[in-house]
Amino acid sequence: MGKSGFLLLIAMAYGLLSGPSACLGQQQTPERQPLAILTKAHEAHSLTLAEAARSYPVHLFAVVTYYDPYIDPRHPTVWVSDASGGVYVALASVPAVPFQPGDLIEVTGASAAGGYAPIVKASDVRLIGKSTLPSIAPKVTLAEMLSGSKDGQWVEVEGVVHAVLKSGKNIDLDLALSDGTFTATTIQEDGVDYENLVDAKIRLRGNVAPLFNHQGSMTGVYLLFPGRAVVTVEETGPLHPFELPISPISSLLRFTPKPISGHRIHARAAVTLAWPGRLVCIQDGSHGLCAQTDQVTSLGVGELADVIGFPMIGAFTPTLTSGAYHTTGLRQPVSPTAISASQAVGGNYDAELVELEGQLVGQDDAATDPNIVLSSQNQVFSAVLPAHYRGRLPAWKKGTTFKIVGICSVKKGTDRAFATGEGLSLPNSFRILLRSPQDVVVIRSPSWWTPAHSISTLGLAAVLTLIVLAWVFVLRKRVDQQTHIIRQQLREAAELGLEIQTLNKDLEKRIAERTAQLKTANLELEAFNYSVSHDLRAPLRHIAGFSGILVHDFGPGMAVEAREHLQHIQDAVIHMGLLVEGLLSLAKIGRKSLKLHRTELNPIVEHAISVLQSECEGREVEWRIGSLPTLECDRTLVSQVFQNLLDNAVKYSRYRDHAVIEVDSIQRPGKPPVIFVRDNGAGFDMRYAKKLFGMFQRLHTESEFEGTGVGLATVCRIIQKHGGTIWAEAEPDHGATFYFVLQGAEQAEISQGQEQLHS
Repeated sequence: MGKSGFLLLIAMAYGLLSGPSACLGQQQTPERQPLAILTKAHEAHSLTLAEAARSYPVHLFAVVTYYDPYIDPRHPTVWVSDASGGVYVALASVPAVPFQPGDLIEVTGASAAGGYAPIVKASDVRLIGKSTLPSIAPKVTLAEMLSGSKDGQWVEVEGVVHAVLKSGKNIDLDLALSDGTFTATTIQEDGVDYENLVDAKIRLRGNVAPLFNHQGSMTGVYLLFPGRAVVTVEETGPLHPFELPISPISSLLRFTPKPISGHRIHARAAVTLAWPGRLVCIQDGSHGLCAQTDQVTSLGVGELADVIGFPMIGAFTPTLTSGAYHTTGLRQPVSPTAISASQAVGGNYDAELVELEGQLVGQDDAATDPNIVLSSQNQVFSAVLPAHYRGRLPAWKKGTTFKIVGICSVKKGTDRAFATGEGLSLPNSFRILLRSPQDVVVIRSPSWWTPAHSISTLGLAAVLTLIVLAWVFVLRKRVDQQTHIIRQQLREAAELGLEIQTLNKDLEKRIAERTAQLKTANLELEAFNYSVSHDLRAPLRHIAGFSGILVHDFGPGMAVEAREHLQHIQDAVIHMGLLVEGLLSLAKIGRKSLKLHRTELNPIVEHAISVLQSECEGREVEWRIGSLPTLECDRTLVSQVFQNLLDNAVKYSRYRDHAVIEVDSIQRPGKPPVIFVRDNGAGFDMRYAKKLFGMFQRLHTESEFEGTGVGLATVCRIIQKHGGTIWAEAEPDHGATFYFVLQGAEQAEISQGQEQLHS
């Protein structure tokens, strides 16, 4: 008897045992019938959402077909199947031992209305033993999956892998079926090479999962498959795709007796546009081609490049998806073809490098892709720049005439069928994709002297003339009155000027003397701090060494109280050593000159997190790292800032079951960004916030959290050295947030000078 038959017998036996009691319940309370126990996955999944919300009791014996604890660690994703079908199971808690595909489990719970379809909300899940994945999987199309009829079911699909993407612990396959493209997801397995699946024709089994909006309407589907074992390769992809035969651009998606069946093609042509990570366009003679790509390798316009990708129907002419490229090292510049707007909308120059003129209608420099809107020959079109040029277009006046150079991108309008049985796609609009702002050249600015402007200017001039004449008459009288007063004030000012000059010279001399004294005192203080910290090391080593000898040589014969005293001495020496190291570090920061460079902060944070990984072992720590700005700063010192702040965040969130540490920035128009580090740890009382950044100041006892009170003082010193400021916000037992701002290079140098002056 097979596994499916065994599950069916268990379900039937359970139904016989539960049947009489159900009947008895009906006789006792005929007016309120109890809900039937659902013992099959299909029974739970085939309920309406309203029925599922009534919480029908569920008791299933099913096989785990997909288990993923990484998509949401709090609620693992579990799909199960039995002989009747498949259904999603929402676990009440994370199992102590993770389930594996093929595990036979017993599920006790109730039905519930999921976000899209009914699910089983489990109250108890028990592992029975090992089984096998379902042997029967109907082959389905994308259209069948999008209909919703295959939701949650164990199915088989066949298609060509277009791309392999890594997302955390998951692997996503972009899979092109005969009727469309969708994504298949699994958990990454150690030692498995997924990249060799690209361009391979495969058969794949898994559970159909829905994508839906907040209203519960389907927006798409994806497939969850348990692992590489359920992937069958029908046709392997080429090992060296750049060695595929070169296909002329003009031959793509045209009739051929032997089509390539959705596999990659290889084209070689001159680069006409490169938007790293998004789009690359090439041109072979009079035919152009654009490829969507995630590759960010630099590629220059005019280079001869090899491009591979999957041909797809584009907006009007073929395009490539999942593209990749590399340069041949040769150059083959392409000159733009001068065309009119009417020729561009005709479609003959789609994906080609063109040159045309247009008059400015509008401009949107704040869009995701900045663009300008132009008109020419009764055609309105846009010229688009990639996002990284946002804010770099001048504010032109409407009516300005431009000559632009870029890639013509035609959009399909209507499809027309003829009596011959053939069809024709007709374009109705186009846009120009620009390489850089230099592709936009002003050839004529609009004249300001329009008739309306001329009349307004003459009227304003007449009014101003009358006002000036009246004002001259009034001023003439006032001038005579003020002349007498000014002459008297000049005499008094001359007398005071001599006295002020004498006082200023004396004050400048005293300031210069005081400044020199303060500089000398500051340098001597830093040298003293460094010398004392350095010279304390030798006595500490002696104390530690001799106390260690006493414990080693005389420990067994010493009294318990004496050994405790020696232990206190050793602990104090260790603590004193940490304080000395902190003083030395602070002294070095004071003596170190700033080396300012444009620095990306995200790599610094990632390095600091990697250093702290040993501190996080055995703990559940969630890192939330935002997109941090690039700043002008000293990379070494700023690395110390993040290391100290993140070390504090890890330390003070130690007693949290789920620690959350966030690093992000707050952008302020016209002002430096604010960087912050936030945790959900012990926090502190804001009444004592002013003590945070003082030397040896601590808001927690040594028994609660170890430390020396030097780390935050060092952070404050570094921020001030950059001309910035740091502050903190917190609440006891609700975590703390440290904010800081780094000033620009010139401000940092000025601030450093002021710091040395007033230290």
